[in-house]
Amino acid sequence: MIIGGALLLGATIAVLGGCLLLILAVVAVRARRHSRTQRDQMLLSPLRGPLITVASGEDDDGSAAEQLTWATGVTRTVLDRNIVELLTKIRGVPGDQLVRVLEVHGAVEAAVDDLGHRSSVRRARAAQLLGLARADHTVPRLVQALRDESVEVRNSAAYALGLIGDPTAAGAVLDAIGVPDRGLPAATAAGALQSMGVGISEVLREGMGDANARTRMVAAHLSGERSFTRGLPELRRLLDHDTDLTVRETAAVAIGRLGRGEDAVVLGRHTAPEEPLSLRRACVQALGELGEDAAIPTLSTLLDDPDPRLAELAAGALLALGADGTDALSGHEDDPAVRTARLMVSLQKASA
Repeated sequence: MIIGGALLLGATIAVLGGCLLLILAVVAVRARRHSRTQRDQMLLSPLRGPLITVASGEDDDGSAAEQLTWATGVTRTVLDRNIVELLTKIRGVPGDQLVRVLEVHGAVEAAVDDLGHRSSVRRARAAQLLGLARADHTVPRLVQALRDESVEVRNSAAYALGLIGDPTAAGAVLDAIGVPDRGLPAATAAGALQSMGVGISEVLREGMGDANARTRMVAAHLSGERSFTRGLPELRRLLDHDTDLTVRETAAVAIGRLGRGEDAVVLGRHTAPEEPLSLRRACVQALGELGEDAAIPTLSTLLDDPDPRLAELAAGALLALGADGTDALSGHEDDPAVRTARLMVSLQKASA
């Protein structure tokens, strides 16, 4: 009994000692961080005025930017870190002036070297800096970084390529989605590709034939977002034949945004009861977006669908088609789906 009590006391003391050490470690880390912040503020203090002048766009003669280029040693390191943070918010001439300061300091070329650093944190930061500096000559190196073992580095490389906006990198970004075990997240790739302009249309067309479903989905989504009508044949093929349901739904949405009159039939045939419910709903919404009177017969038959949400979407789509679509609701005025659709339209008009 005495031994058991002694063991319990010892365990309690050990736990309390561990908690005390943890508290001391947290306090030490915070104190060190506070000390570093104070040091950085002190070092940056003499340059804060010119930095604000440049960032606010008031350095008409370039003298403030020139003054920033004179920083050396630790002060230069702290200044460059602040400039990189400012570049996430500043564009135009002030941004160009700040980038020029980074170039004079050698920060851009140092970032190129850091793309090969053993630390993934250093590699990711380097990629971000190169993107913020719009360093288009580093596009080949950033494309290589899309295959980095670290997902943070891959994301940063895609982010940088999006900022640079060079459409020649579009194919590499799209291909990086389907790399086994090192694939680029679809949302990251889509964000980067969005910034690359109309020069990516052919890349997206090819991407809709890729073996990877996520790659096809991104290509279909962006084709609709950017209104690349040349991709319509590929989008119709995906909707009709793709083996992945999400890809088919994405293709339906894209067709609704940029399709033509004949696409009312293409979308309509996939509202049939034997199709997956999520695809049927996507196609009904796409028919409303398409805005073609040819969709009215299909939408009218769906007002009595067993799925209340599908019936509601069909009613909403008919209302969006104007007088002819509204006439098709005759006899269904008291249907819950129609009443809900009318209410939603009224709320949208009130909030517009």
